[in-house]
Amino acid sequence: MLLMLLISRTAEAAQTRHLHGVVLGLTPDTGTVIVRHDPFSGMPAMTMAFRVIPQSRARELQVGAVIDADVDVRTEPWTLIHVSSTTVAPVTSGPLLHRVTPLRVGDMVPDTAFVDQRDRPFRFTDLRGDDVVLAFVYTRCQDARMCPLISAKFHALQSMFGARRVHLVELTLDPTYDRPPVLARYATTFGADPKRWTVAVGDADQTLDFAAKFGIATFPDPNIGIIHSENTVLIGPDGRIGEMITDTSWAPDEIIAQLDAQHGLASNPIARFNLWLSKAASAVCGNDVGQFSGLRDLIVVAIIVGALGYLARRLYRLIFAEHV
Repeated sequence: MLLMLLISRTAEAAQTRHLHGVVLGLTPDTGTVIVRHDPFSGMPAMTMAFRVIPQSRARELQVGAVIDADVDVRTEPWTLIHVSSTTVAPVTSGPLLHRVTPLRVGDMVPDTAFVDQRDRPFRFTDLRGDDVVLAFVYTRCQDARMCPLISAKFHALQSMFGARRVHLVELTLDPTYDRPPVLARYATTFGADPKRWTVAVGDADQTLDFAAKFGIATFPDPNIGIIHSENTVLIGPDGRIGEMITDTSWAPDEIIAQLDAQHGLASNPIARFNLWLSKAASAVCGNDVGQFSGLRDLIVVAIIVGALGYLARRLYRLIFAEHV
């Protein structure tokens, strides 16, 4: 019992970390704050959204507040607790907040007007009859783990479609800068075939409103560009949302397998299981598993847990053997 209590408390402590940073934006109604934080517990310095508990504490904070807090990484988004604030620093920018009704699986994709990389009109209704894979990027993104990674995966997807009726769409989150000539250069960089891969932009407000409906929050950070959340969306031939993948760990073969399965075709069950497992791990563990790779990593985790269990059992026997 003593050993189990010790393990439990150690595991709980491992899920709580200390953060020091500056509040760059907040939405008190939801208890969410955007913080540019210093490195902590292996996390590099970056800007992230957190939920504050209690929510009333978020209402007491202000943009520019320098804070210290404990971070609970078991939630999604991560939660700040025991938040203390000292000085207030000058902040020159704020989040781009778009108050919209969020879309869910089964909803129709809005018929918003955009233009593509060739400066031609584009709407999602143009793609009815095709499966669609939608993602959100911007061309000036320098983080290899974000937009360039998604576009590289789209490049791989494009080569795997074969005779399947699938269309790729990337919507920019930087609509003022990413106009069609810029999008055309970006599309060329990643080898996008405009017949199968659209890179789109529209009016600035309606483009960001459209993204916000899919849970994409954007925040301009003067140091690294646009901070944004992730969502790769699978849209059926009828224009309805079939799946949302809110991390970047998916693999192209997993998307192909999922699309085939939705049409009742033979598909790779391991690839589909990997996709489900990655989504489940992300939902339970949050950003700690942003690069979780499915069955392979599950086996590694199982081996580690098994080894720890074996060591704990041996330790228990060594400690309490004389009392047996």
